[in-house]
Amino acid sequence: MSPNSCLFNGNIIEGGPPIYIAIYVDNIIYFSTSDSVEKKFEELLGNLVSVDFMGQVSHFLGIEFAWQHHPDGNISVSLTQQSFAENLIESLGFDTLNASSFATPYRSGLPIDSIPTEVLPASQHDAL
Repeated sequence: MSPNSCLFNGNIIEGGPPIYIAIYVDNIIYFSTSDSVEKKFEELLGNLVSVDFMGQVSHFLGIEFAWQHHPDGNISVSLTQQSFAENLIESLGFDTLNASSFATPYRSGLPIDSIPTEVLPASQHDAL
């Protein structure tokens, strides 16, 4: 384990599925394919420290979690940083700027290094 480790997994019920845990400062998320493993983790952690279990995660470290419960009992989750990106754009004051109509440097089907370089005058560098 490195001193910067923040992702962990292990078995807390012998023969049971693993639990996965992410920790950042005082924020913790965890999951397992077994409800009983998650409940056991909550019990063990709650016996050590005072913890507020806040239910299913919706946001963690700028990542938004969108959960979908399927009729067959499976669960899928989509992760996005859209709200983080929107907050960053707003904090930099870029939310009031018009969207650029310039094409991106990537053209589908072509290697990036084959795209000719366009030289901009120095006066336009600050506008980017």
